[in-house]
Amino acid sequence: MSPASTISERSPLDRLRDEMERPPYHGFLRPRPERVDDATGAVTITLPFRPEFRRAPDAPGYHGGVIAGLIDLAAHAAVAVRVGRMVPTIDLRIDYLRVALDGDLSATASVRRTGRTLAVSDVEITDSEARLVALGRGLFSTAPPAS
Repeated sequence: MSPASTISERSPLDRLRDEMERPPYHGFLRPRPERVDDATGAVTITLPFRPEFRRAPDAPGYHGGVIAGLIDLAAHAAVAVRVGRMVPTIDLRIDYLRVALDGDLSATASVRRTGRTLAVSDVEITDSEARLVALGRGLFSTAPPAS
């Protein structure tokens, strides 16, 4: 079996799991891809809680930068699944709706639009009690890579 046929036979979730293990930053965050909807391309990623993610050593709650990182990687994952390759982030917008208290976070990202040069992805972040804690939107370049 050739490498190309092996790649094409792998599920989008398996490919996403492999891609998410590569960046060193992901090694710090340790996100877990949980689901890829084959029909829509939506992805769900869990971020297991660690005390290093707190906004202060003596107070519960995630630092906003950790949530921003989760939004960026989830939005990127949804677009990458759709276009079949890595894509650079152009812009990222985040609305923090409530403090994300200690516990795992879940990011659900869907692609709003994919074009020849740009893609838009929306992300919802929920806490371990299924409360919406943040919303995000990412803009990504889908332009073919320069050769």
